[in-house]
Parts: sequence; structure tokens; C-alpha cells
Amino acid sequence: MVSIYQGGGKKRSGAKRKSPGNTQTITVTVDDWESRGRGVCRTHQPILFVDGALPGETCQVAVTQRKKQVCEGYVTRVLEPAAERQTPFCAVYSQCGGCQLQHVERDAALTWRQAALDSQIRHKHNLATLNWVRPVKSHSDQYRRKTRLAIDARKGKPLALGFRARKSDAVVNVTDCPVLEPGLNAMLPPLHQLVEQLNGRAVIGHISLLRADNGIGITLRCTRQLNGHDQEQLTAFANEHQVTLRLDYGDNSDTLYNPVEELLCATADGLSLSVTTEDFIQVNGDVNLAMIHQALDWLAPEPHHKVLDLFSGLGNFSLPMAKRCASVTAVEGVTTMVQRAKKIAHEQGIDNIQWYTADLSNEAELAALAIKKYDKVLLDPSREGAFEACQQIASARVASIVYVSCNPATFNRDLVPLLAGGYRIVKIGIMEMFPYTQHIESMALLERVGKG
Repeated sequence: MVSIYQGGGKKRSGAKRKSPGNTQTITVTVDDWESRGRGVCRTHQPILFVDGALPGETCQVAVTQRKKQVCEGYVTRVLEPAAERQTPFCAVYSQCGGCQLQHVERDAALTWRQAALDSQIRHKHNLATLNWVRPVKSHSDQYRRKTRLAIDARKGKPLALGFRARKSDAVVNVTDCPVLEPGLNAMLPPLHQLVEQLNGRAVIGHISLLRADNGIGITLRCTRQLNGHDQEQLTAFANEHQVTLRLDYGDNSDTLYNPVEELLCATADGLSLSVTTEDFIQVNGDVNLAMIHQALDWLAPEPHHKVLDLFSGLGNFSLPMAKRCASVTAVEGVTTMVQRAKKIAHEQGIDNIQWYTADLSNEAELAALAIKKYDKVLLDPSREGAFEACQQIASARVASIVYVSCNPATFNRDLVPLLAGGYRIVKIGIMEMFPYTQHIESMALLERVGKG
């Protein structure tokens, strides 16, 4: 039974929600989770997805959206909590949009999300079972080595430097973030003091931070050039804290202080990527290394193999893979990344990677890769997935594939041409790249066994 009453429900602090004139609040018992970490109530019709609810809990829920097939809402009160519920450890958890799942134990979250993915994949593809391996876990709550700080420096208002509020453009002021790596977290208070002193702080759009293996990088994205006084302040700050500090103006940039020649982040086998704060790298260094080792172990390239690495970025997988096989062809859509990756490989003595720029959603450019000449394929696409690439891979009949996904929905979609083309999922696992958030990563090994 679902209990309902109408009333002017309060919005949670920091949240911006669309709701009808009279908010509907209902009492429900949550059945399970979906892959993003939202509670699912199947006894409610239509099916109800609830932010902040855990499996087995009885909660009061404010329904914020009603559609023909689904409803959405959020918990206003937990009446019967699950044993796995915990007290969030961040002081601004209820306002900040950075973490969404600090109210649940990490191991429980992984278990429930794996169950949700298992159900989602098996149901869509009519599979009896999936061979799940042990999740790749983050070693620490303080996992983020890369972040971007939003800023609100409008005149007449106190400076706010931190993260966007939940479902809002408002900036939550943050001087201590318990999921940042300690070195980055320690930079927050002095950064606040620095920005307060800048005459031109209103032209700063955001501030990017990166804790590389050999130092910290900070970049201020500015809409116009800062004056000489501000640049002196910034240079003195960078010198005091021994950080690489850049000003990014969009079309060009200035490096004000650079204590190291280049910032380095490790990939496997003692190799490194040369990076900036604006590059895409995985934010969780420990999980990234475990992910690389697992991918290479699953793909199992041998000295005579030719391997195709799609969406190769700066070479996170390509570099260590090249040490295990005859050759790697690395393909990325951003020309500057390809150029830099080639330089990174050359400087570390790796000469058996062919680097290409291609639009991997374009059928003609994919066809030009002649995928059928490769023994194995690794692909690590963005959230948009790799449907067109999977269609071509299926037609090429490559022996085995490792697919690294950061979006369960597009991964499930991309499995369609692969399974129809005669591949089977040999093993699959989730990776805790972003603890306490709704993001989940997964990896699957597929091998071709015959007709679909």
C-alpha cells in the first residue's frame, strides 16, 4: 500500500527541483537499486526511482516528476532505515553536488549496483548468467587527484569557491573536501585566501587542480587577462607552495611558475603520461592502475599480436600494451592528444605504436582502419559509448575485445551488435573509480565464438 498526502513540501538545502504547485508526498518501501544508486519502488505504479533511498527502507518520498512509465522523487524522511545506511562524513554533503552516495556503505553500494547491472544486461540480452569478477575497489575515501573548483565572485557578495550545489548553479563554499587527495585538500584554504586578494577575481571562470606524481598543477580559467599586481600575487603563491600555475585564456595560456618541467602521472610498467590540469586522466590513480592491469590481463596480448586501441587518449592503455605485443594502433578523436601521446611514447623509447586521429563515430573513418587485420581490440569510450565502432568490430570478427565503460546505458546498447555478431561475455566486473558518486565504471571481456 502507498500512503499519499498533498502539501507544500520543503526543498532540501542546495537543491533546485521542479515540482507541481502542490507537492505530493508518499510513503513507500524500496525494493532495490538501479545502477546509478537510486532506490527503485516497483510496487508503485508507474515504477518510482528515489534519490537517497536504500533497498529495504521505508521512506517518505516527495514525487518531483511524473511520466507515463516512470516517476522520480527524493527522500524527505527515512522511517525504517537499512543497516547499510551511514552518516555522511562531509559537512556540506546535503548541499554539494560532488558526491551523491555518502549515506551508504561503499561495499553495499558496489554489491547493489553490480546486481542492478547484472539484471539490466541479462534482461536486455536474454542471458541466463554473467560471470562477474571481484570489483576493483578504491583504496581510500580520499581518492580524487583531479578536480575543478567553481567560483562566484560577484560584487556585493561574499566570495564562494568550491563546487556546484545539487541540481543548481549555486556555488557551495568548500575549504575542506574529504574525497580530495590530501595534497589537493591542503591547497583549498590558501587558495581561498589567494583569490580573496585578487583584484580581478571576477574574471576567473573556474580553477582546475591536479595532483600528479611529481607535483601539483593549478590552472585559472580567465575570461580576460589579469593585471600585473594579480599576476605577481599568483606567482608568489606558486613559488611558496611549489605548484605549477597557469592562466588559461581559451585561445592561449601563460605559465607563471613551473617548478617541474612537466607533470607526470603513472600508467603501468613504470611508464608515465605527461599531463596538464586540463587533460582527461582518470581521477582515481589507484583504480586507474588496477584497471590497466586487469585490462591487459584479460586481453592477454602476445608478442605476435596486433592490437587496436580505440579512444586511446594520451596512451593510458597503449603504452604498457605496446610492451606486450608486436604493435599497437592507437586511435583518438582529438588531434592534439594524438600528437602529445606520440611524443610521450617516443620519449620513453616506445616505437611500435602507430598513432591516428579519427572520428570513431564515422563509419567511413572506422572502415579505413581495416579492423579485421587486428587480433584484439581494446576500447575505452566516453559516456556517449561506441555503437558505430562495435558494429564494425562485430563485422570484422576480431578474436577478443575488452570494453571499458563509464556509462551502463551506452555499454548495454553497444553490446547489441557484438552479441548479435557471435561474441559472448566471458567475464565482467565493475570498478569503483568514483566512490560515493552515481558514476560507475565497468569492464567486459568478449570473445567471438560463432554466429550470433
